[in-house]
Amino acid sequence: MTLYTVFVADKQLNEVDYTGIDYISVSELKKMYPISEQFPEQPWHSMDDDAQILHAPDEGAFAKLHVYEWGNPPYDLINYNDKPFIYGVDGNWNEEFVNDLLNYIKKQLSPDQIVQLLRFWADEIPRPILKKRTISIQEIELTQLHNIAQEQYIRVSFV
Repeated sequence: MTLYTVFVADKQLNEVDYTGIDYISVSELKKMYPISEQFPEQPWHSMDDDAQILHAPDEGAFAKLHVYEWGNPPYDLINYNDKPFIYGVDGNWNEEFVNDLLNYIKKQLSPDQIVQLLRFWADEIPRPILKKRTISIQEIELTQLHNIAQEQYIRVSFV
């Protein structure tokens, strides 16, 4: 089972990616990580220089906020959502992530949109009912997001 966090909305949202994870060429990677005593030869060292590789600057990148339009969301979401736009929300709910999420909500969402944040476990049988919360975009605080981080079945409407 997986705990999912998603935004669902009636209108498109802006995507953000603070991870720094991106495709780079093998030649760029070789410049960043030349073979040395501290960095032994890797399989990609023998690849074509023009080949593209997905690169994360460090393992901390996976903890950072990433909001992206989700073309293939978990099938369980249909049980909790009737909105046409679905966005995955990835990252670890650490202090940096929560601060970035707070800024995203305050700057990217508006009360004229219908946006909800859902957190639920996939494949849960019987299907739990989501707790409902409403939060004002203008008045949202870090403590509210920290509380949401502790929830496993919640629907937060932003107004």
